[in-house]
Amino acid sequence: MQSMGLSAVTAYTAHREWATRPPDERYASVSSLHEAARARRTSTEERVVEAHQIRTAAESDDALVLKDASARTSALTHWSFEQLASMIGAPPKYLRTLPAPIAASAINVGLQRQNREAHQFFADRAAPWTVHALTSLRYVRVHHDELAARVLDLMAEHPAWNLPLGYKDGVYGAELVPSGAYLGDRDMFLFLVDSNRDLEDPTDRSHAGLFRGFILRNSDVGAAALTLDVFLYRVVCGNNIIWGFQHVAGFRRRHVGASIHEAWTDSLHSVRAALDANLADDRTTIHRATTHELGADREQVLDAATTRLELSRKQAAEAFGLAERFETNPRSIWGFVQGLTRLSQRTPWQDQRFALDRAASRLLTTVH
Repeated sequence: MQSMGLSAVTAYTAHREWATRPPDERYASVSSLHEAARARRTSTEERVVEAHQIRTAAESDDALVLKDASARTSALTHWSFEQLASMIGAPPKYLRTLPAPIAASAINVGLQRQNREAHQFFADRAAPWTVHALTSLRYVRVHHDELAARVLDLMAEHPAWNLPLGYKDGVYGAELVPSGAYLGDRDMFLFLVDSNRDLEDPTDRSHAGLFRGFILRNSDVGAAALTLDVFLYRVVCGNNIIWGFQHVAGFRRRHVGASIHEAWTDSLHSVRAALDANLADDRTTIHRATTHELGADREQVLDAATTRLELSRKQAAEAFGLAERFETNPRSIWGFVQGLTRLSQRTPWQDQRFALDRAASRLLTTVH
């Protein structure tokens, strides 16, 4: 599998979703999520509205609504309010501190200055109306139910793909249930694993094997790009931390321009082929990574790591130390990548973990 770019997905990405999603955003299966996404799509519509045709009004001191040219009143979500504030160049956090009548007046002044600029609304078809998103006309929506349907197709052809088990409702020690399918008002998140087809990791003394997984994320309201990331892993814990995480391939596309649908389809074919394929290519990649060395000794490895990757010498030395402790050959690309992964899992700061996981991903993609 060839990487299509560096990813923001790390060993802790699924864990954060597991730990923070409210119960009403959790789904026990991909099919139940698909049904909910399809129902949401059916009940919403896209409309083009010019800025001068809309106004805000206060229903009370702490409730603000949006009115269109037909005087139809719509509620705003937390996210669409932020988009409205950004549209007029106002800070949303400050607007929320104001009484609704004052905030409405300030927003309306900003809307009047927009002249006839058009925007795209994503709102409910029927009362009581809610506006879920306000975006530019360049924004191209990819619906959650379309993506979930593709995943269901994959699962039908390869039943080994499934949601991993996780403690129910993000409560450690609770009943283990299928986890990793989340749908909220801002985004959809799917985390699936294939735990039946394993790859032998020749450097793993436990001989537990490596398995494949992927994470698919999308927002239909402009909160995030469309991303699909494929990775190898050793174990997924009940709190959905992915141990032995190694990013392999990925796709990322902003929701701008009609080409997103073509680009998504083309990239999906590539990633789908990788997910469907036998494990020969992955075995070859692992073999090469275990046999290619960064240097003949510790100092040469540290020199190579700090030159080729965005690492400090201290980080490189700590990663080498962990690789030396747990891997059969810390000088190999695979051994050093495992050292970086272990260092990431011991790092308390999210931005540092991301930097270490990105360095590991970049190093692994150099193996051809």
